[in-house]
Formats: sequence, C-alpha cells, structure tokens
Amino acid sequence: MRDSNDRQYTKEWLQYERQQPMYDSSIDDFFAKVFQIAPLKTLEDDFKEAVTEWVKGHGILGLDNFPIRDIIQGCTHYIDDLYQRYGDLHIFKNDYKYHWRLNNDKVWTTIHTLTPDKPLLIACPFPYYGDIHPAMYSILDECERKGIPVHVDGAWLGCTRIFEFDLNHPAIQSYGISLSKAGIGNNRIGIRFSREEQTGPITLMNKFNMNQQPLVLVGYHFVNEFKPGHWWNKYGEQHKKVCKDFDLTPTEAIHLCTDKEGKPVGIRPLLRAL
Repeated sequence: MRDSNDRQYTKEWLQYERQQPMYDSSIDDFFAKVFQIAPLKTLEDDFKEAVTEWVKGHGILGLDNFPIRDIIQGCTHYIDDLYQRYGDLHIFKNDYKYHWRLNNDKVWTTIHTLTPDKPLLIACPFPYYGDIHPAMYSILDECERKGIPVHVDGAWLGCTRIFEFDLNHPAIQSYGISLSKAGIGNNRIGIRFSREEQTGPITLMNKFNMNQQPLVLVGYHFVNEFKPGHWWNKYGEQHKKVCKDFDLTPTEAIHLCTDKEGKPVGIRPLLRAL
C-alpha cells in the first residue's frame, strides 16, 4: 500500500510491490527554507564539491580516480545516457525496474553470459538486496577478464547505512549517484563520476551550461543539511522494531527489509507510523 497520512502500524502497510524510499515532514520544512535562498555564482562547482564529500562520507572509496564530474538529473538520466550511447546494456536480475519498463522483453544477464559486446550497468547498493550485490566482486573480476566496461548506479546510496565500497576496481568506468532516494525524489539531481571524459548528452549538457540551477541549488543545500546516515540516525531503532514485530530481516537500506523468502519488503509507512 502506498504511504499516506492514513498509515497505520499494521501488516497491511508493508510494501511488497513498490518499496518507497524514506521521506517525512522534515523534507517539506527543508524545501520551504531553500526556496527563499538566492543561488551562488559558484553554485555548480560548490555542488560538485559538496556532493563528492557527501558520497565519501557514505563510505565510497576511490573517487579521486574519477576526476570527471558531470551534473546529472538523477540516475535515470545517467541510465538513459548509457542506453543512448550503447543501445543495450548487460543488466542483472532484480536490478532497477526502470530497465524493464523501458523494454518488457529485457533479458537479464548472469555472470556466465557476460559478453564484451556491451557494457554492464549494475546498481550498488542493489535495490533487491538493499546492499551490495552478493556476487559484486566476482562480477567485476569477470568483467575485467573479458574487457567489459562497468558503470555503477549508486541511486540508493542516500538511504543506506554508511558502508564501504571501493571504486578502484579497474573494470569500473563511471559511477552515478542521485539524491532522489535520499529524500528529494521530485528534485532529481546528482553527479556522474568518470575516469575519463564521456561522450553523449550528459557531457554536452555540462559543457554548454544546460543544467537546471533550481535542482542544483536544492541538491547543494540538501547534502549540507542531511548528512550521511541521516535516515538511519533518525529511524534506526524503529527499523529494528519493525523487523522484530513482523519477522523481517534488516537490510542496509532504511526503508527496506526482506521476508523469510528473501524478498524485499518496504517499511516506510510503518517507520512513519511509530
């Protein structure tokens, strides 16, 4: 059931189909404040610097080896850019559902079917697990062995606990992060970190100053106010209680648990009902 003001702390409000990321009235208060602030002339550079530190604060290592930093309108923009440039991508089962919304006949990849004719895009954290994909490092090693470039979708970073993931693996060519799942889903903004300059629409938008300044402004102030681990600091104890009361297993994502079969269950309504 979709979260609403009618939420109750009952089993019926567990989300099995579409698990909503965390949100509460503190986000509304934040927007009311930000939209009264005039943007700085150095806004884009300030945004990139602030978001880079925010990402590092979540435990992401190796960003210094990704010096090309382009502003993106969320990770969906990052994904669309890859599809536009490459036509098709390797995608693993249970990654972001957007891939199957684009193509209902999409066939997922396994570690045994990786081929060098197209790049791999893989989420980290991985949506189905609310954590790093359990085979992540084996997948990266196989991609390196076969010469397959890897692009990492970090959309879920902002709703997870601080955990360590090292981007230094030589197969990884870019890493995209968004602030959407961190709480500002209707203001999609983020950064693509690349080892080398990319081609495509994201590069063009950044070169020709086509980024949307209101989104950049919101993102800049958001990462300065909502520090790494914010949602866990605020709702960590409630997360434990929901898991105990409904016999669920915690994940690294604040709004997500898994049931006895290992399937993801969204708990945002219950967190907010407590």
